[in-house]
Amino acid sequence: MPSFQQQPIDHIIDVRSKLEFWLGHVPGAVCMPVDGIHETMPARTEIARNACILVYCASGGRSAAARATLQRLGYTRVINGGPMTNVTAHLSS
Repeated sequence: MPSFQQQPIDHIIDVRSKLEFWLGHVPGAVCMPVDGIHETMPARTEIARNACILVYCASGGRSAAARATLQRLGYTRVINGGPMTNVTAHLSS
């Protein structure tokens, strides 16, 4: 399991496509596709740079890329939740 087991999550971001998000997502998640997250996140002023942000995707690849991008943008507490199935299992337990 990813390292988000013991800490409160402030924001959950689904970095899959809008279509994938529409077909199903983690409750409370917002959709920010990975290919535009470098532009979308800085505009989201309600998300503090030190907020605990959990990103996830379908298999873990896009969420890893999103985590790296967000860290380059100055977000200090970004967790790669990996696949949506892992995040869903953790949040429902």
